[in-house]
Amino acid sequence: MHPDKIRNVSNLSSEDRYEYFIRKVADTESVWLIHDNSKYVIVGDNDNNIAIPVWPELEFAELYLEDEWKDYSTISVEVHEFLEWLDQVHKENVMIAGFPLLDMTGIVVEAEEMKNHLLFELQQYE
Repeated sequence: MHPDKIRNVSNLSSEDRYEYFIRKVADTESVWLIHDNSKYVIVGDNDNNIAIPVWPELEFAELYLEDEWKDYSTISVEVHEFLEWLDQVHKENVMIAGFPLLDMTGIVVEAEEMKNHLLFELQQYE
């Protein structure tokens, strides 16, 4: 991916990055996560809420593979498998951080909400 694209997309507002995420995932039918072979990376806030960060493209997820996550790796999940997985995440009351930046700012939504957004967008591609 061209560095200008990474910079331009990263400069979008949280809302615009989330919309980019939904459109790109529906188009490519894959989602990128970071894991350590046994679990996905989670992030938390000061109120003990936890979220799993997800990205629309490999290059954005790879930006996070340093410091505390340097021994982790990226993994692509097919969108329909991801949608099923969101059902399980929802039952566990874990949120999803849709396309956060390096400082982990971004849109955090309930798993069910992200599933609904993706299902709607996927219908546009059928």
